[in-house]
Amino acid sequence: MNQLPKRRGFTLIELLVVIAIIAILIGLLLPAVQKVREAAARMKCQNNFKQIGVAFFNYESAYQKFPMGQATGVASANWKVRIMPFLELDTVYQQLTLTDVFNPAILNNLTLPVFACPSSALPTNPAGTHNSYNYQCAAQIGIMGAFPDPAGRTTGTVFASNYGGWWSNANMLTANVEKGLNSATDGLSNTMIVGEQSGRVGTQDIRSRYYTPWGGCTFGTTVTSGTVPGDSWGMGLTCVAYAINSRTSAAGSNDTYDGSTIMNSFHTGGINTLFGDGSVRFIQDTITFTTLQRMACSDDGQVITE
Repeated sequence: MNQLPKRRGFTLIELLVVIAIIAILIGLLLPAVQKVREAAARMKCQNNFKQIGVAFFNYESAYQKFPMGQATGVASANWKVRIMPFLELDTVYQQLTLTDVFNPAILNNLTLPVFACPSSALPTNPAGTHNSYNYQCAAQIGIMGAFPDPAGRTTGTVFASNYGGWWSNANMLTANVEKGLNSATDGLSNTMIVGEQSGRVGTQDIRSRYYTPWGGCTFGTTVTSGTVPGDSWGMGLTCVAYAINSRTSAAGSNDTYDGSTIMNSFHTGGINTLFGDGSVRFIQDTITFTTLQRMACSDDGQVITE
């Protein structure tokens, strides 16, 4: 009588080898998957910047000027609120009072995808903003100029605050001023008007301390008048005084209402930015600070070579 052949299974060693090979393959594939996922998230973030750029130009077409970066009064709306009707957010905009964006019934726990970054690991609506309302912290920050001024101007352009940071009137978005396209004497394609601010400074999230990111500023005089009170602070703008993705907070960059908060992101190697001509560019960490300063001003007359 013939005996049936014995079935041979995997030995323990063979099974361990197969498991090891699978683990190696997963280890090789995982970084590639993560890169693809980040590339998609960065593209979505760039698309948000592009929509904001279109909104700026639609606003300019309607009013022949860009919106003011910050309005007088910390409860007043900054540029992000003022372009809402041109971002298909008119329903939200119609419920707001431009002199009181602290209204929690409207903005509390509201998330607007165009003002978010898919790559950011930080909460979109962190607790602890004005009166503990959970306001969305936008991933974008308007740029009002640079410190030190790239043209070496010391009066009438950059103003120090004894509260924190610097204010400037050297770019398209400034406090209490609405500027037309002809203000960009350096050329709109050379002028960075909005940068990304969706990451950490070191281990800290400094986007949302105490006041709403939608608000205005404390001082009543315009920056162009040459006078900024010592206690000047506001939301929605930054005067570029520190490198992109700087890991260490410094004077004037520690709170969302300081004048020189740091542009940062969770993207690898840089941040997304919007230029005055509507183009969206990824600015790398390796950019020289001199070039960054020049791009943050629309009227310094300096050549950008990088």
